[in-house]
Amino acid sequence: MGPEDVSILFNAYSACRARLYGLGCTARVLRDFSEVIPALEKCGKDVTPFFQTRFFDFNGHNGFCHVAFADEEPVSFYCSQLFDTGAMQYLDYHRVQLARIYGPEYPVDETWECPPMKEIQGKLIYSGDALNVTGHGSARLSLERLALIARMNLYLGLATWQDANACVGLARADRVRKSLGDIYGAFHRYPYATRWLNPPEDRKQDDMFLFNWPSDVLYLAKIDAHETAPTSAG
Repeated sequence: MGPEDVSILFNAYSACRARLYGLGCTARVLRDFSEVIPALEKCGKDVTPFFQTRFFDFNGHNGFCHVAFADEEPVSFYCSQLFDTGAMQYLDYHRVQLARIYGPEYPVDETWECPPMKEIQGKLIYSGDALNVTGHGSARLSLERLALIARMNLYLGLATWQDANACVGLARADRVRKSLGDIYGAFHRYPYATRWLNPPEDRKQDDMFLFNWPSDVLYLAKIDAHETAPTSAG
């Protein structure tokens, strides 16, 4: 990724932030997950294990969370962190993560493979724990607000971790069907990401794997930057 690409990402980030301000919100980037987790839980979110400090060591440089505020009240969240699978395919790395988090009593079916997970390895940006707090704006404006901070997460993530090979996440199928795949800015969506032999209480058999290549994020950034760019007089 070259300087021009990074410039596009930051221009798109600024454009999304300006649109967020137009909705009456401000945005903050939180890097201390000992602060992020209580804030999410206070707003009624059961934080997924992928952003729990008991499973992952956040050091201020490998993760962050965008929070939108309205009148000093948090109204939307979206978080990202950097994983490095090394030489492992993300499929195998993900299975190792699940085994570490849930233990042997909740095994997955290792004969089941989500194809793009086999194509991704090395450094990648994992995003999740999206939340819109109810009671703050109409459904349309709330989704627009969440879409803006989701894209801000994509742009800041790729600008920060420029050697990332992909941006990935998981979402329940019913939420993706309600347009949240678009809200999250995910270009690629694969159903049935994981098949559990014995699902834990907080997991279902309907996880979808969402991902973008860096070129997808840059394409989206060009659109956001272009939509707010000044037009010259003819």
